[in-house]
Amino acid sequence: MWYNEGVCFSSAGLNKYTLVEVAKTWHDAQEYCRSLHGDLATVKNMDDLNQLTDMTARNVTWIGLNDFNRTSMDLYPNSWRWSTQTRSQTGYMNFAPGQPNYYLGRQECVEIRTDGTWYDWDCAAHQTFSCFSGPSDAKTYHYINQTLSWESAKSYCRTHHTDLAMIENEEENQQVSSTATNTYVWIGLYRVPWKWSDGTNCSFRHWLSSQPGSGSELCGAVYLGGFVDHYCYHSHPFICSARKQTRIKIKIQSDLDLTNQTIMDNILLQLSASLASTGNTDFNLSWSAPPQKLEPAGDDDNE
Repeated sequence: MWYNEGVCFSSAGLNKYTLVEVAKTWHDAQEYCRSLHGDLATVKNMDDLNQLTDMTARNVTWIGLNDFNRTSMDLYPNSWRWSTQTRSQTGYMNFAPGQPNYYLGRQECVEIRTDGTWYDWDCAAHQTFSCFSGPSDAKTYHYINQTLSWESAKSYCRTHHTDLAMIENEEENQQVSSTATNTYVWIGLYRVPWKWSDGTNCSFRHWLSSQPGSGSELCGAVYLGGFVDHYCYHSHPFICSARKQTRIKIKIQSDLDLTNQTIMDNILLQLSASLASTGNTDFNLSWSAPPQKLEPAGDDDNE
């Protein structure tokens, strides 16, 4: 079933949820749920939300929604990305100090200013913009002295050029900022805020009025039939969800340090992106055992 608040496929039957009426911080609640081979609850549609609303009465109750990793350019669903949908080869960003700040929970697109610094901004604002044409390694930039929303600017660039400006190094950043005659200029960087703790790629959202709020409250909860954001260090009851698990064994041949948690997390992100590219979205990958270095086989192994 599909909903206009967001799209994700809902399989038959309701998800299995467990209400834990012990108040914990969001991170402690996540750790508790994962210790039971599940995770904080993912809400895929209105049926799920109604089920949780019936369970929680009028209490603020943690679910798996969060907005961590929002300042990075990674493979996380809520990280910054370019409108070209191609991954940056450099990860270059030039945000001003204190940016991005997701002010009032509504700044999801990026503008460049005449000094070359970047700011996140409300995508609905009408501003001039920069397009590019040509291959990614030989871009030509075009400043458009016309004010449009970020989405409309993207459509204009795709019609007349290649896309909104993609900037991958300081030289390109200087080219774009030096051609602008207006202080505020859209570029192609944007993000889709909020993601689920279990990694489910589902865009269903049902925020209450004026939510999300300040931009500094990074953890999500259900309350009065909708979503609210809260400070993660607050303590609330929470809801866990159990998922069917399938264990697979893989061998990785690499000179990388596979005991490094960051490296292992990046491998999972790449595997997740590969699965998602085939149309599979309802999954979560995690390591069930630490990697082990295989020793060269001895002669006795040939017996």
